[in-house]
Amino acid sequence: MSPVFAKILRVWMMLLLALLVVQFALAGFGVGYGGALEDGFEMHFLNGDALLYLYSAAILLALAARLGAGIVWLTALGAFLVLLQHGMALVNVPGTLWGQSLFLVHALNGLALIILAHRTGVLVRNRIRGNAAAAPRAGA
Repeated sequence: MSPVFAKILRVWMMLLLALLVVQFALAGFGVGYGGALEDGFEMHFLNGDALLYLYSAAILLALAARLGAGIVWLTALGAFLVLLQHGMALVNVPGTLWGQSLFLVHALNGLALIILAHRTGVLVRNRIRGNAAAAPRAGA
């Protein structure tokens, strides 16, 4: 394990979790602004792009932290789910049954991302604590 990269990944996952929660608020703002996929959703779109890039960087951090394949796969799953969010937004047809159904899946996928980011952060934290407890203490 690389303690420096592990701690950076832990903070990174907290940042991603916060941005995912903000993403829900921005979606609510867009709906309240008028519901059309235009001006009200501009910040939602920008934050979604940032989430994709930050999740991609999380994969590299997970690899550098050397905390195990499970954490790397969870960060890769998160990046895939964010990419899936982008894909759903691109193929959506607002005002149709297909579009409304896709918005439902889009929202549920967003909830899954929040849970995944939290769980990944908890696993990283537990690995850091576990390795700190297993390390011999100086002067003992």
